[in-house]
Amino acid sequence: MENELIAAVKKKLADMAKVEQTGFSDPAKAEAYFKEKEVILEDVFKICEALAKQYGDETEALKSTVKSLRDELKTKAAYPKELTRRELCYSIGKGIAAAWAGNQKALSELSFSPNLRADQNWTNPKDISWSVGKGWNMAVEKAALGDPMGVMTTSDQYLINPIYETELMTEAAKKSVMMPLVRHRPMAGPSIFLPQRDRGGVQLHWLTAYGQQLTGSKPQGAQRVELKAYTLAGYIPWYDEYEEDVFIDLGEMFIEEFMESYGQEFDRQCLLADDDPFTGAMEAANVTKVAIKGNSINDITWKDFRDAVLRVPKEERKDCAWFLNETVLHFITNIEDDNGRPIWRGPTEAMPGRLDLYPYHEVSIMPQMADIAADTPFAIFMNPKRIQHGNRKGIEIKKFDGTTESMEYGELFLRFRKRDGFLVTRPQGNMVILKTKAASGGGGGTP
Repeated sequence: MENELIAAVKKKLADMAKVEQTGFSDPAKAEAYFKEKEVILEDVFKICEALAKQYGDETEALKSTVKSLRDELKTKAAYPKELTRRELCYSIGKGIAAAWAGNQKALSELSFSPNLRADQNWTNPKDISWSVGKGWNMAVEKAALGDPMGVMTTSDQYLINPIYETELMTEAAKKSVMMPLVRHRPMAGPSIFLPQRDRGGVQLHWLTAYGQQLTGSKPQGAQRVELKAYTLAGYIPWYDEYEEDVFIDLGEMFIEEFMESYGQEFDRQCLLADDDPFTGAMEAANVTKVAIKGNSINDITWKDFRDAVLRVPKEERKDCAWFLNETVLHFITNIEDDNGRPIWRGPTEAMPGRLDLYPYHEVSIMPQMADIAADTPFAIFMNPKRIQHGNRKGIEIKKFDGTTESMEYGELFLRFRKRDGFLVTRPQGNMVILKTKAASGGGGGTP
């Protein structure tokens, strides 16, 4: 329906045109015409003012709405909606059931892509396009994540939707101490080279005379260290009757199994692994080792912690924390300094726990009190950002039934695979391991 004000303007202008067409034969009529024209124009002017006011307000309101929508879109792009735990369990469970039964339609709807290549060259969904009737087009054009993957009969192992992978890693971080603390780096290939500088990479020199040669002013170059990624596989026991369960239960079971096993393995590779296949901080070369005064953990004192901390430069200490087993921490809570003050401060609502003024983290895989003998490392003081974690995208699932257990007990396995790399950087002078003294009474650590 036409706006009433606009209709009124049209009527006034039509009346004006009518007067001009009839004309006038005497001055009286001419005077009346011009007066009427002035009245018409005055009315039109008033109507235009009303239109400007009315539609100006509507325009401003529209502008405000558009701005609000833009801000909302920006917010959604910067902070995409996270799946709820129930939504994640349902989607993962449905994908597992589809992979187990070979339901290609469901896998395509969930954006699970078949993994068609070798272990070190997994399928990258971004390098695959697919069109009806033509099948796969490898590396022809970049297909957006989430596009249908087409015919999947050539593979029985599938990469889960990258969105679900992100959520899975978020859940796994709840079971890991180190995952939220270390530095994560995305990896597009099996290895990357990282620049590693020592403190003070720039050298300063004074010039004491005009024309003096600028010798030795070149900055200290960075060393290149290689971060490699290897494939980690895990096998979850599976039974045929699980296929009849609801998707949420299937997803919940997989997430719990994945979180528990992957979270602990992540901590082990960061801290304790000894070339298996990576080397953790406790086994890294050139780490400073400080022995306590006795060969038993019961001999530890507050001075042992102070001595260890002071081996790390001040600029590095501000980012460091202690990592030790909870049983060791429980024993330490009773240790006091020379002034009778406990060196342990429990966590409060706003502050983390402190051990001799520095934060600490309880790690269950670190040596327990009962296992700490003479000449045994049991705690480490370091900046966790010195540990680099290489994350190659892609979590693969596969039905695994070619086992002896399958033949004898009807037990099958759901295998998941992921690719990760770990590297401890610049341990020398930046990390200190606290250990018990050797039983012989000599050596075993830095006095």
